[in-house]
Amino acid sequence: MRLGRRVRTLGATVAAAAVLASCTPDTTWVYADDSAAWPGMYGDSRNNSYADRDAASSLVPAWTRDLVGPNTVQPAISNRGVLSVTARTDAGCTTFSLELTVGRKTYCRRDAAGADLQAPVVDQFEYTYLGVPGWLYSFNPDNQVRWRYPTAGTPLWIKLAGDNTVLAVTHLGQMVLVDTHDGTAAGAAIGLLPQVSANDNGGGIEDCATNGPGCPVSGPPAVDTTAERAYVVVGANGAPSKVMAVDYGKTGSRHDLRYAWERKDLPDGAVGSPSLSADRSTLYVNLRGKKLAALDAKTGETKWTHDLGYQSAVPPSVSPDGIIVPAAPGLQRGSFIALQDEGKSAREVFKRTDVAMISPATQIRGGIGYAVVRSWAGVQSQLIEFRTDTGTTLRTFDLPDSVKSASGVSIGPDGELVTVGNDGTVYAFTSGRRTGDSVVKE
Repeated sequence: MRLGRRVRTLGATVAAAAVLASCTPDTTWVYADDSAAWPGMYGDSRNNSYADRDAASSLVPAWTRDLVGPNTVQPAISNRGVLSVTARTDAGCTTFSLELTVGRKTYCRRDAAGADLQAPVVDQFEYTYLGVPGWLYSFNPDNQVRWRYPTAGTPLWIKLAGDNTVLAVTHLGQMVLVDTHDGTAAGAAIGLLPQVSANDNGGGIEDCATNGPGCPVSGPPAVDTTAERAYVVVGANGAPSKVMAVDYGKTGSRHDLRYAWERKDLPDGAVGSPSLSADRSTLYVNLRGKKLAALDAKTGETKWTHDLGYQSAVPPSVSPDGIIVPAAPGLQRGSFIALQDEGKSAREVFKRTDVAMISPATQIRGGIGYAVVRSWAGVQSQLIEFRTDTGTTLRTFDLPDSVKSASGVSIGPDGELVTVGNDGTVYAFTSGRRTGDSVVKE
């Protein structure tokens, strides 16, 4: 059968298109995401202090290192085992890059005010993101500047937001979305308050450590990278803080940042930073009235509240099966508890009164949790591994009595543990034994 010219031409066009499509490269693999071992403050973009990793079968003290200044934020850890941590120092470096195996410093630098209030966020390529007054920076693994992006205020609160973007909120209330590759705007910035000025980008930053009035946004957002929605606690002018949801989905080729909902009627207001459930349906928020609230992430409606008996500004640790470990306020007789989210209410899973939690908790696979605790007598500090269903201690790792509080427990790529004491001393526990300047795996 003889084909007409038109049919032959159409067939050739379809074949050429198929070949072209098969040869079109998939560039999404170079998109930055939050799949690093511990991407930053409170873990990944959901802010829920959970790592999808197994517990290490053996852990031993590997090294300690003094940053020569107090620390308030747990470090980030890359998939290659590089630690990024900050400290408030009188002189010298404030931001450090350390090898997880031995604690060797790969580089350090002195950043402007505010660097010590955040942890550098790290992506899967070991690029880091950090804010200083008026600028959001990105650095490569060799500490070279990749790009910087101007902001109104100090972009302390940074999360990787999917689609090759990084979302940052300044302490004064500006939200920006930036392309992680070239540092250009991925969408128009918005203000979470009526007026956000760039006249004094570092003004009030000292209030961020205490949730004071000069710092309207005093904690990182929780980000749903699938629905492209960010949740943040915002307060201003002494009024009770509200919870805001901001969508950043695409309109055409650019993202469009727009308000989704807000809750300003929460009893006594919200405080600190929110946490998002694994399925991204529930937002957990601390209230100034010493309660934990669960909100519907889609609508903002309250699902339940639970009386903690203490106020915390740190988001709780939340596992995929709904186990919630609120952050206790240290040596203030606040109980070490865990809750189970049952949809319309929360059920207490365990309560421990033998120790005080002096760091936020971290959860991993297998119903395992970690926290730094201290005896009520105030004479013994330990990093403990515990069962999240019973609270039972599985392993303990002694810390010096000088550790009165710690910024949290970060998880390494092979289940290593890192915590930093309030005095700025880093403590690392790895699966091996120290031999000279190396760690030999067992």
